[in-house]
Amino acid sequence: MTTRRLLYAVAACLVLATASLLIADEPVYDAWAWLSWGRELTHLELDTTTGPAWKPLTVALAAALSLAGDAAPQLWLVLVRASWLLALVLAAELAWYLTAGRPRASRVAAAAFAVLCVVLLNDDVTPWSRQVAGGMSEPLLVALVLGAVRAGLAGRARTALVLGALAALVRPEAFPLLALYGLRCWRAEPRTRPLVVAAALAVPALWLGPELLLDAGGGATRAQTQTSDPLEALGWAALLPLAIAWPLALAALPDPRVRVLGAGALAWIVIVAAMTIAGFAGLPRFMAPAATVVGVLGGVGLAALLARPRGALVALAVPALVVTVLGLPDRVAEVPHAWRSSVRIDGSHDRLRTLVRGVGATPLLACGRLATSDALVRTALAWELDVALSRVVNFGWRPALSGAFVVGPQASPRLRQAVRSAATPVARQEEWTVYSIDCPATATATATARSSAARSAGVSGATR
Repeated sequence: MTTRRLLYAVAACLVLATASLLIADEPVYDAWAWLSWGRELTHLELDTTTGPAWKPLTVALAAALSLAGDAAPQLWLVLVRASWLLALVLAAELAWYLTAGRPRASRVAAAAFAVLCVVLLNDDVTPWSRQVAGGMSEPLLVALVLGAVRAGLAGRARTALVLGALAALVRPEAFPLLALYGLRCWRAEPRTRPLVVAAALAVPALWLGPELLLDAGGGATRAQTQTSDPLEALGWAALLPLAIAWPLALAALPDPRVRVLGAGALAWIVIVAAMTIAGFAGLPRFMAPAATVVGVLGGVGLAALLARPRGALVALAVPALVVTVLGLPDRVAEVPHAWRSSVRIDGSHDRLRTLVRGVGATPLLACGRLATSDALVRTALAWELDVALSRVVNFGWRPALSGAFVVGPQASPRLRQAVRSAATPVARQEEWTVYSIDCPATATATATARSSAARSAGVSGATR
């Protein structure tokens, strides 16, 4: 793909992503957290003591977008959705490149299959379409990985190193593969050595440095969990692309480039499983870059099969078609469902913001913290109130001392009854209600003093 065509593709993706905001424009929990951290980072007031896992690139991008003020959440969604659209383009272009020399019809089939594998990525925990609509980091990660692979195959080592380093700032699984590629570049292309050294130093520093330097808390350690099963993680890897992509990819193995890419995809899967054994979370979406590459290789294998005698093709195509079609209805059905969910959540959160603005920050933070019954709106509330994530907490029961308690649609009937009997309603907006709950007489003074001291000292967690 020429530079001009790539720029046209990027522009088209940005236009379509911007237009998609007319359907839904509500980020998910993690995205709101990154936006809040990005805004804090611009003030050197980073507080990651609570929230999702720390990801350097997402926070850095959010910090840049925070300069746009209230438009930052929508800009973030445009960035992620455009990245996903660009991933479709890159998957098709990569399959097209790897099938050079074959008949045009075979190359078109390879590109179409690669795109289909990206569109129908499967995730039973968080549907892929929801990840795209809500601004999660994996669509961006997939685009970076495909871009790095394409640049590496084209001999643009420095571009591949930069894109690989950016991918490693989203998911640590990319770093070992980046290190191997960097070693290859070090030996074969001496001119890349300064960039290899920069990436080797910058990636670990950006993962660990901000939290250590700013005493920001445990955002990185929250990535650790003892609940994941590495065997389950490996099982997810087999289901992420269309199942038939795996055997199809075997047909392309005579190409040495395919063997290298296939080894890289398998290495990614093994690294995710190994990190799961080490106590880190292992979720389906972590396998997405490897699954996307396998989908591309499956397209290349399909092109190879199309060049073989028809009898062998039919023998492979019939079971392939059965396996693929059996998985298609569920995958296709979840796309409109995810978008409908996004629209519903969008409307609900808009009503929550209207309620919060009507009540005002002072009553809501009367005790220094705001409590809510709905854990997934904590980060959105922190962004709306312009406070650290640690200033918004969630309870599945009535808090004894809170100042204010936002009760939403996820609250149980028992909790609603307990709150109604012991708290004073302040305001309501359909499914959301704010209740006033007593707090110690010293709470407001203590919170104010803490905030003032933080501002004067310029330390993390200060309230602006």
